[in-house]
Amino acid sequence: MALTFWSGLFCTAQSPLDSLNLALEKAESKDQKLELNLLLAKEWIIKNTDSAWIYMEQALELSKGASLAEGEIEALNMKGNILQRQSNENEALLVYEQAIAKAEAMDYKKGLAKLYNNVALIHTQRGEYPEALEGFTEATRYEEETQNREGMAQGLNNIGVVFYYQGDYDKAMDYFLESVRVHESMGNMLSAKQGYNNIGAINEALERYYKALGFYQQSLGIAISLGDKAEIGHSYNNIAGVYSNLENWSESEKYYLKAMEVNAANDDYYSLALNYLNLADMYPKSGQMDKSEPLFAKAQALVEEHSYKNLALDLFKKAAAYYAKANNYKEAYAYQALYDAYKDSVYDEAKAKAIAETEALYETEKKEREAAEAKAALVQEQLKVERQNAWLILLVAGVVLIVFASISIFRQQAARRRQVETEAALQEERARAEGRRKLEQERNRISRDLHDHIGSQLTIISSQIDNLAFKELVEERRLRFEQISDHTRDTMAQLRETIWAMNNDEINLAMLGAKLQDFIQRSQQEGRKLQIHNEASSEIVLSPEQTINLFRICQEAVQNAIKYAEFNHLEIHFMAESGFLEVIISDDGKGMEMSSAQRGYGLSNMEARMKQINGSFQLNSSPGKGTQILLKLPLNTPIAL
Repeated sequence: MALTFWSGLFCTAQSPLDSLNLALEKAESKDQKLELNLLLAKEWIIKNTDSAWIYMEQALELSKGASLAEGEIEALNMKGNILQRQSNENEALLVYEQAIAKAEAMDYKKGLAKLYNNVALIHTQRGEYPEALEGFTEATRYEEETQNREGMAQGLNNIGVVFYYQGDYDKAMDYFLESVRVHESMGNMLSAKQGYNNIGAINEALERYYKALGFYQQSLGIAISLGDKAEIGHSYNNIAGVYSNLENWSESEKYYLKAMEVNAANDDYYSLALNYLNLADMYPKSGQMDKSEPLFAKAQALVEEHSYKNLALDLFKKAAAYYAKANNYKEAYAYQALYDAYKDSVYDEAKAKAIAETEALYETEKKEREAAEAKAALVQEQLKVERQNAWLILLVAGVVLIVFASISIFRQQAARRRQVETEAALQEERARAEGRRKLEQERNRISRDLHDHIGSQLTIISSQIDNLAFKELVEERRLRFEQISDHTRDTMAQLRETIWAMNNDEINLAMLGAKLQDFIQRSQQEGRKLQIHNEASSEIVLSPEQTINLFRICQEAVQNAIKYAEFNHLEIHFMAESGFLEVIISDDGKGMEMSSAQRGYGLSNMEARMKQINGSFQLNSSPGKGTQILLKLPLNTPIAL
């Protein structure tokens, strides 16, 4: 599976190409032309990087000059983005480092946030996770300082991806959910697309395959509507992986081939190598061993050409397992040796880097010490020549030492404060995860108790009452027993519905509709027609609390209509519009005066249920014109996983 990051593009809005080109032709000032060239480069970057490069170079040329220093940093960032899209990571890093130096010199925090984010993306792609986490954290810190909610949400997403790659799924899910919550509250579905993709990956890792498939398909739909070729390829690859886990080999192969076609056309070599590797690993599971070998070879060629370290380890390990299964032990041993050697080399590189940093620190300290000794000798010589200046020189030296000591103490305190803040944040994250775990355990316990104890007791009571009714000879008493038995069975049905809602972390509209349809079928009467119409997306997700309250309101409305309305036709309509789910329950019965509505239809009970889930309730009725109930529920609430 492949998770999605946000890259740091400075421009925040996209406009049609024709209008941008027309505006560029009419622009007179240098800064207007610079901004329009950057907007055009951003518009083209997801469609044709060669075209984006032309506008980026024009922006870079226009930015030369002290008055447009921020524009130069933006243009350099755009250049790095294009190079990343073209899989030229080393060149991109050099460009970003150049831009970071310029941004730090002028304290351009907005630029530093985006640049550190993009550098961290490259470290993640190379499997350098500590460096990636440091970069994303630094980027998010700058976003907080500039109070950029969008940037903060993107930073949370990217930190979550790094935790995911390190196998810390609880932390990853926390960051993804927080990121999606912020984007949905802002109505930013472009950014929510990446969040859906990443939540899908977490669900896949936890073997919640159908949930993962739903999130991946949502991400794919948005990517297709935007024409974002890179994200389309990622989504195809993710969907193929889910189908492989579900052992639906034909669908898995179809989506892997789609992903390969898109990524090859887009020159996305990292994603293409990942597609080759995934498909090569899938074929043996589906009984097609002979198709894997050329795919392993293609993946290895791209991995070696572009130095994809994190893919190399996965490739060597899977190839060794493949050849062992094919009884080709020579190749299996060779790939296992490559895996062991490569893993050791990654460790040796990290060790060598640490040694080099230590040596550099030692050399710096040595030079500083030698300089201090030379300075002391010079001071002694001056003391011999000019004794009258002795006290002045000592005073100056003392002030300098105090300043350096103060700076050192301040830095130590700042470092200690950052460490305390980091530890506090980690403890808070652990507490949230533990709270969710305990809440899930308590919910499961209550659900089991309801089913195993109360449910079984109701079953026993119902059976005993049925036996009493069967043996009772007095007609009036027998009918009373049958009524009690019917009420008991209704209570059992309501209990099962409550347990059903509690046992599902999230419930889509299709599941709620199916449950209501079952209730409608049980409520059908001769001469009366009851129907459900769903005009909203079946993939809309509801929490258990939202689900059970909507179900109970619909249930009570139908039962009241059956008792009092004398209708021929009753309909329940589901619609979604402007971020709200609307449920309309209408009948063509005798209607009523609104002043008596509370007495006949349990208005206060329905209103209370809608208030409980932050929704609204409205009743419209008049004699002879039927009754209509309108329920309205906001859909921008957090997803309960």
